[in-house]
Amino acid sequence: MAEPIKSRLRKLLPWALGLFAGGIVLVLAIAYSGIFNVAASAGHPELLEWLLTLGKSRSVIVNSKPVDAPELNLTELVPLGAAHFQGGCATCHGVPGQSVNPVYDQMLPQPPDLQIHAPMWKREQLFWMVRHGIQFTGMPAWSGDKRDDEVWAVVAFLEALPSMKPEDYRRYARGNAQDNIETQNYAAREFADKGRAKINITACNRCHDTEDAQPTSPYVPRLGGQAKAYLKRALHEYHNDLRQSGFMEPIAGELDDEHINRLTDYYASLTVPVNNPAQYPSSPKLELGRQLAENGDRSLKIPACLSCHGVNKRPDYPRLAGQPEQYLRQQLQVLRQGIRAKTSYGLLMTTIARRLTEQQAEAAAAFFASQSLAERVDHKAGEGLRQ
Repeated sequence: MAEPIKSRLRKLLPWALGLFAGGIVLVLAIAYSGIFNVAASAGHPELLEWLLTLGKSRSVIVNSKPVDAPELNLTELVPLGAAHFQGGCATCHGVPGQSVNPVYDQMLPQPPDLQIHAPMWKREQLFWMVRHGIQFTGMPAWSGDKRDDEVWAVVAFLEALPSMKPEDYRRYARGNAQDNIETQNYAAREFADKGRAKINITACNRCHDTEDAQPTSPYVPRLGGQAKAYLKRALHEYHNDLRQSGFMEPIAGELDDEHINRLTDYYASLTVPVNNPAQYPSSPKLELGRQLAENGDRSLKIPACLSCHGVNKRPDYPRLAGQPEQYLRQQLQVLRQGIRAKTSYGLLMTTIARRLTEQQAEAAAAFFASQSLAERVDHKAGEGLRQ
C-alpha cells in the first residue's frame, strides 16, 4: 500500500516544484514590471490589507507570548512614559484633544489613534510592539538596547491613555516644563515669527528637576547640584551610543557640544532645594546601606560607595545622596545586567554591582534615598540615619 503512494508522490513532486518555481517567477515579474502601485495615496487592495492586518496581529500575539509582564505602578511610571510619548510618538499617533497633522495622517498604513487602539492589546503585546517595532509601518524598535525597564514605562502610559482627558495628558506630558507651551502664551508677533510653542523632544524639564520641582517620576534622577564633569560625561556617552537609554539617547543625539556645555553649567549650578528625603525608620536595612556606603564589604571586594560618590571625591562620578530609591535600584539592575559595560566607568561599576547581593543592592539604594539632597557631603560614621 505504501509503494503506490510513494510512486504518486514522486510523480507529483516535479509538478509541485514547477508550480512553486512558476509562482516565484510570476512574483518577480510583477515586481519588475512596476504594475503594482506602491504609492501611499493608492492604498492597499482589500485582500492585501486583510492579509497584512492578519499577519501583523498574529505575529504580535505569537511572538509576545514569552514576555513576562510585571506589575506596573501607573502613578510612578505614567509621567515618564507620557514625556517620552510627547517627544517621540505623538507626532504620528496624535494626542488627546488634538488632531494629527495631515502629513502623518496620509501615511500607509495610517498610524493608529492609540486612545482607541491600545485597549485592543494585552500588556505583553504592547510591550513587544514598543520594544521591537513593526516592519513596514514606520514603527521603530526601542533605541535603548536591552532597556526593557524603560519600555514598561511607555506601556504603563499606553494603558492609562484611553481614559485621559486632554488636560490630563498635557499635565503628564509637559512635566515640569510649564512655560510657553500653550498658543495663548505667545504674542501674535512672536507666534507669527516662531510658530506655536511645543513640548520639544529636548525639553529636559519634562522629566527632570527644576529649582522648585522634583523629577516627575521616582525613576528619574535629580540633576541639580551634580558635578559638571559627570553630567558632561553622561551626555556624551548617550550621544555616542555608549550608554543605553531609549529616553536619553534621542535627546542627547540632538545636542552639540555647545548645548551640552550650557546644560551642564545650568544643572551643576542649579540651586538644590531643601527636600524631604525618603522617610525610613531606623532599621537593619539602612544600617547595612550605611556600612556599604562608608566601608564597603571586603569579603566581597566591594569598595565603599562614598570613596567615589562623595561630593569631595570623583567629580566625574554621580552624587547619590537624595536620589530616588526606585531610580537607584533600577540603575543597579541595569549595571548588573551588563548594559552599561561599554565604557571603562560602566565596566567598573558593572563589576561592583554584580558582587552585591540583592539585599545589599536594596540596602544601598534605601540608604542614599534617605539622605538629604541639599547636603550632598561625605558622611561620617553614625550620621547616615538622619530622619
